[in-house]
Amino acid sequence: MTDLILKLLGARVEAAGDLAGARLAFQGGLGAGWVILLALALAALGVWTYRQWPPATTPARRYLLTGLRVAFLVLLTFLLLRPVLSFTVEGSVRRTLLLLVDGSASMQIKDPRVNPDDLKRAALAKGLMDPTKGLTQQPAPARAREVQNLNRLDVLKGALKNEKLDLLPRLDYEFDLVPFSFGTDLNALPRGKTELTEGEGEAKKVRRKAKIAQFDWVDKLEANAITTPIGDSLRKAVELKRGQPLAGVVLLTDGGNNSGLSPRELAAQLKQDGVPLYIYGLGITSPRDIIMANLFAPEVSFVKDEVMANVRVRSQGLAGEKAKVILKLGDTKVDEREITFGPDGEQVVALRFTPDKTGDFELEASIEARPDETVKDNNARVQHLRVIDSKIRVLLVEQSPRWDFRYLQAMFMRDRRVELKCVLFEGAPSIARDDNSPYLDRFPANKDELFKYDLIVLGDVDPRQLTPEQQRNVNEFVARFGGSLLMVAGKRFSPGAWRNTPIEQLLPVEFDAVNTATATGDGSAEKPVKLALTTQGRTSTMLRLADKDEESLALWKTLPPIYWVAKVSRAKPGAEVLLVDTDPLKASRFGPMPVVAVQQYGLGQALFVGTDNTWRWRKNVGDEVYTTFWGQIAQRLALPHVTGGSRRTQLTLDRQNFVSGERVSVYARLYRAGFEPVQEPVVKGSYTLRTGDGGGATEISLRPVPDQPGVYRGEFIAPAAGNYKLGVESDADTRVDFNVTAPRFELGDTAMNEPLLREMAGLSGGEFFREETLFQLPDKIRAKTERVRSPLEVELWASPLYFLLLLGVVTTEWVLRKLSHLK
Repeated sequence: MTDLILKLLGARVEAAGDLAGARLAFQGGLGAGWVILLALALAALGVWTYRQWPPATTPARRYLLTGLRVAFLVLLTFLLLRPVLSFTVEGSVRRTLLLLVDGSASMQIKDPRVNPDDLKRAALAKGLMDPTKGLTQQPAPARAREVQNLNRLDVLKGALKNEKLDLLPRLDYEFDLVPFSFGTDLNALPRGKTELTEGEGEAKKVRRKAKIAQFDWVDKLEANAITTPIGDSLRKAVELKRGQPLAGVVLLTDGGNNSGLSPRELAAQLKQDGVPLYIYGLGITSPRDIIMANLFAPEVSFVKDEVMANVRVRSQGLAGEKAKVILKLGDTKVDEREITFGPDGEQVVALRFTPDKTGDFELEASIEARPDETVKDNNARVQHLRVIDSKIRVLLVEQSPRWDFRYLQAMFMRDRRVELKCVLFEGAPSIARDDNSPYLDRFPANKDELFKYDLIVLGDVDPRQLTPEQQRNVNEFVARFGGSLLMVAGKRFSPGAWRNTPIEQLLPVEFDAVNTATATGDGSAEKPVKLALTTQGRTSTMLRLADKDEESLALWKTLPPIYWVAKVSRAKPGAEVLLVDTDPLKASRFGPMPVVAVQQYGLGQALFVGTDNTWRWRKNVGDEVYTTFWGQIAQRLALPHVTGGSRRTQLTLDRQNFVSGERVSVYARLYRAGFEPVQEPVVKGSYTLRTGDGGGATEISLRPVPDQPGVYRGEFIAPAAGNYKLGVESDADTRVDFNVTAPRFELGDTAMNEPLLREMAGLSGGEFFREETLFQLPDKIRAKTERVRSPLEVELWASPLYFLLLLGVVTTEWVLRKLSHLK
């Protein structure tokens, strides 16, 4: 109707929309009073012209003819005012609407719908109930069984193909619908099928709504991606359509975000860009499920040495229920523990065992799956464990026999896993001459002597005791051959006297070249030093004093005090601070002063302990805490070198455990006899399954790293799940092991993340939907779509409609006059 009116007024049809308002204006230039006076005069003239009538004319016809004459003369007078109709036309610019469909593996989860509302939601999606009546209706029992165990992808397909909802045709009719599926990558889906046909008159397009069957890509949707990067996918989709007017994004997902950008931050950014999120959440919010979240155990252990494994178990909807956590080494059960589930959340279960033979094993923690669980294959975690019978070769170097030296020496000599050698510069020469003496008469003079050790413990030693070449050898031992250095600070020399030496380069802390004793006192201070674990320290296995986190923290708080710490400036960039002095007077702008810190240096590690008072921790408790502290540090630092194989072939990976499809980086440091670096343009390597039943080896190429003689680097993609070994062609006896597991990100949390999805919708200015409100989705988007108002002026006096009105009045009068036998 609007189009017809505007056509009669002579307006452009393509400018039409919905008329939001209209007003009349005059542009004639004459005063309204003069025009009205003239109109009255002409009206009087019209009445006067019909003063005489034929006798047969009825009064009604006389009045009608008089009125038509007066109307014609008034309309003619009205032209002098040049009337103009000003319309406000309201319309909307056709906008693009993005549709993102979750294609990750979690969409294959078959939710056990034991809650009646969850059954109703699945029935609504599948079209078994009226979508406008929500959860107040009941599905037929036979139909309810059809949806009881549908997976999330089938529920989604049902909603998109539901003719009662008619979602896709409605959205495609109102907007330029651009669909994508997303998982690890963002993939475009076929565009909509809405038809455009030629309308009548001017070249105007008419839209015809598509049929649901025309969106055939719905049946081809898959859910096999190993990750759900919701934030990344939204960002990529919006960037692809940047510059186009967007009505918003429709997101169909279970909310299982597990990689990439923060969805919350992106939702807030989309709000600023005027792109609201309309989110349909799939899945159930309280499924029953047991999830073996993590297994924490050492990668290497000693035979007949107790191994502690901590298991994080997450439960949902199982408060008060019991289960058994079983730990297996290979096929042998080595420990089990019964647990009681509390409210939804995690608990840590500590398990212990003692391996009795060497070799490579799979350590598995598991809980038997329950019949009512949502997912039954996320109840186990596996980690590779190598059990060895080698000894840690430790070189303990000291200036004088201070208390910490004595206790450390005694602890190492009692440990069957340690082969200890000591250098005591101020000791009597005769101590090195006794049979089976742990003492050496000098510090190792060359690389061959030094590089046979795994760990160097450097105490409060005068740097002048080591030649410049010996100091460089220590640096190379750590940086190039994967050894470890542990410095235990002292009041005479360490660390301050080592300023501007190759040893200083290794240390994870920065300090000034001052006399340490002068700067910090002689150690007889009566004021105790208060220490505190950092966030990294609380999670470090080196500083764990008990099986459970809370017990370990309690022990740290009850340790006897120490009375001296070495003055340092700060931790080096990249170093990890584990223990700090809480005294604010010793802090710097970088934070509290570090007392224990560690850093990776080249292929090896260096750890700094800034006190020689740990022997005080033996008070009232004996050796237990002291031995645990130093034993864990020594083992953690030395084991990578113990298991490194040949000293002339050093192979390292960025980590030991990978997920199939991840990128693996391997470094090789290769030397010939005499420790001369290899200088080949390419070094061939290969990896294969350790069991030998996975086919042939896969070759990789390693190429030289610039400016690092003997160092080679290569990359490859982690293969299918399994346990692998990697080596280089030049040294068949040296290998590095790594493990690949199938992706499990999608089974880490099986509940629909409704809080996240609701928050994202709110932050972006959109809305969250479940099946009971899904029918409102197209109307909600249309209601929030910005409408454009534009003025439209029509000169009424020159319009076809005004001309037709004049012609109609005068023609009617002429016809009536002829019927009345008037001239």
